[in-house]
Order: sequence, then C-alpha cells, then structure tokens
Amino acid sequence: MLNDKTCKIMSKGFPLNALFISTLISFSPNLFATDLIRLSADPQARGSGDITGFSDSPLSAISANPAILGRLDDRVDLALNAVYVDSQFTTKLGSTVDADKGPGIVPEFAIKRDIADSNWSWGAGLVVQSAMEADFYFIDPPGTGGVSYGPQTHRSSYSVIKGSGALSYAVNDKLTVGFSLGILQNRNQLEAPYIFQSHPVLAGLKVLVDLDVDDIAFNGNIGLEYQLSETVRFSLAYSAEADFNAEGDVSGNLGQLGLGIQETFSYQARVETGLPATLSAGLLWQATDRLTVGAQFDRVGWGSRFASLPITLTQGTNNDLNTFLDSTSIVDVAPLAWDDQDTVHLGIEYLMPAGRVLRLGVDGSHVPVPTSTMTPLTGAILERGFSAGTTFPVNGTAVDVYYRYSGGDNVSIIDSQLAGDEYDNTNMALKIHSFGVSVSF
Repeated sequence: MLNDKTCKIMSKGFPLNALFISTLISFSPNLFATDLIRLSADPQARGSGDITGFSDSPLSAISANPAILGRLDDRVDLALNAVYVDSQFTTKLGSTVDADKGPGIVPEFAIKRDIADSNWSWGAGLVVQSAMEADFYFIDPPGTGGVSYGPQTHRSSYSVIKGSGALSYAVNDKLTVGFSLGILQNRNQLEAPYIFQSHPVLAGLKVLVDLDVDDIAFNGNIGLEYQLSETVRFSLAYSAEADFNAEGDVSGNLGQLGLGIQETFSYQARVETGLPATLSAGLLWQATDRLTVGAQFDRVGWGSRFASLPITLTQGTNNDLNTFLDSTSIVDVAPLAWDDQDTVHLGIEYLMPAGRVLRLGVDGSHVPVPTSTMTPLTGAILERGFSAGTTFPVNGTAVDVYYRYSGGDNVSIIDSQLAGDEYDNTNMALKIHSFGVSVSF
C-alpha cells in the first residue's frame, strides 16, 4: 500500500473542546490497535470481554449503545487508557525490527443526566472511536528498478475521535430505547516510502512522501435494551457508516527514480476513508445473586468502507514533474479488499464483599485484512483477547480498572498483490497490552 517517505493521517480538535483534543492527540502514539472499532469505552465493559451490557457508564452509551443511559444514575465518568505495543516486522531483506512500543495515553469523559421527572435521559461525551497506528524504522527494500531509499521511518496512523450527544427513553419497565448523534474527527497520517498502485505512468514506482489530512463527518447510533425476564437482559445497537474526504497536503522526494528532474514535490491531498457501520447484539444472564454471565456478537462492515483507498493529489508544485506527467494532478487508488469482521465475546462479573467486583472476559475474531494487500502499516492481525477488571470504592467513589491482552498468530506474506515486490516473503507479529482506569462522581 502506501510506501515512501511520509504520509500522515491524524486528527485535530473539535471546536467544542480544542484543548482536551489537543491533549489527547499529543499523548497517543499507539492508541487502540487492540480494537479497530471501539464498541465499549469504559473499564467495566473492557474488563469483561468488551461486552457493552456490563457497562454502567455513559462512556459506553456514547461509544456504543445510547439506551444504556436509561438505567444509569446521574453521573460523570472520567477515564484514562494506556496501550503498550509489542510488534515485530521481518522485512524482505531478512531483518526483524520492533515497532514503537508506546505507551499511548488517552483521556475520555462522559456525562449522564435525567430530564426532570420524565422517562427521558440525556448524555454527552468524548471518546476515541477508532485508532490504528504502526511505526517502524528499517531499510527500505529495493523495489521496481532496484529503487531503495535506505533506512526510513515507515509510519501510518488512522484515528477517529467522537464527540456525541445522546437521548434515551424508558418505554416501560422492560424496554429502553436510545439514539445519539456524533461529530467525528478523522485524521490520516503516513510516513513511509510510497509505492504508486494504479496511476498509468507511476504504478510500481516509489517516492518519499509526507502526508497529513483530516476531515469532520457525522453519524448516528440507535440502540435498545429489553428485560426478557428477571434474570435476562437483551441489547441491540447499530452505528451508521460515516464517509471521510480528508484533505491536507503532501510533500516528498523522488530523487532515487533517476528521472533527471527536480527531486522535491508537494501537492494538495485528499484521502477517501470512512468509519464502517457496526451492529452489536448481546445477552446478560444473572445466574446467581453474585454472578452475571454475558455474551455478545458484533459485525463491523469493513468490506464496504475499506475496499480501496483513493488518493487524489492536486496543484503540484514541481514543474518538471508536471511536465513529465502532463498534469498538475495525480490520482492513485491503493487496493485494500478488507473483509467484514465478526467478533464473539464472553464474559462474567462477580460481586465480592465490601462493594468490590471482579470481571473476566474473552473474545475471538478473524483478521479482516487479506495477506494479498497487507503491509506492516495495515497489519491489523489481532484475533483474540483476554481481559480482567475490578471495581472498588475509594472514599465513597467507585474506581474501575481493567487490563486487556490482545494477540494473534504471526502472519507471513508470501506473494503480495500490491505493485512492487517489497512485501513478498515478509512476516508480522503483533500483541497489545491495554490498561485503563475510570472514576465516577
């Protein structure tokens, strides 16, 4: 996919809280590679296998199911999450390199309030909905025409930050429904040798690039919770797809191509990505007075949003390159061919004495990225997760903490279908350690 000097995709701040967002971005080098889409955003759910139904926090109402608000007391939740990355890439040249490990640190918050004495509740908050990042430094393998740029940073980033307002309504004692509207800030970043994929003149050629683009879009969530019996609760939530036409600039260098023209260039850039639609269904069973068991199924529609990655460059400043291409613009489409992703979650919650709670969970999925288009910058190869968490009171305030491990099998790319052969006979490994704490008041 993208593969030369610097292409950057990260996000800027929402007008509603620029200082908070800038802080979030500044301290998030590796974010949540554990979950390509975060359907739960609080330690209660995260510690019990990422099952949203275990959440008693407006954080998960904002990120996943707004109907949760209907069963919460008025509260404000503040959360802090940290991620440590353990990832290796074995290049075509046979060297094995480690990714930047982090940690990445991200704050989030949410509030819930009842509306007078009615059956309505409202909530609002700010969460990281999706974040993927890879950051390696290795010798660029020779590609088409033997072109190599030597030791280079290979870094890509995709993030979506969501500011959202939500309403829930208690239809009766058993059924609560909710909906929310979110403002999504997307930022994309790539710093790596870039291999053109589809351009009629440049396909297969490699240049150094530095790309930074962002966009704002909107999406909506709807959800419900239904008490099937005294001991069983059902939940269902759907989040709509969002389209991003992220714009910014790109600069770079083509000196190793040997074209005999000016080496540096810059363009206005547009990258078309999106946030896929998600569907989630779960059951919670109170097996005993102390033990609750949960299960959840998620489907994420990566297939429609990540089939390809269109990149449009305009207003080129390199007159020699413009003459060579007979155009001031470049349009390139990188193939992705991601699959829809299904995930199954299982978890338990056990009430202990003195107001303490113990949580455990597991989840399993499949890799949505095919090896035919995979690179170390898109190597989302996590397949299973194991989590644990607890709640304990501190001076009358509930404190929730969790730990989560995510991993998968090593993946080998034998014959990449991308232009150029830099990723043939390479190997990737990825493990993630996540930690989080939240307080409510």
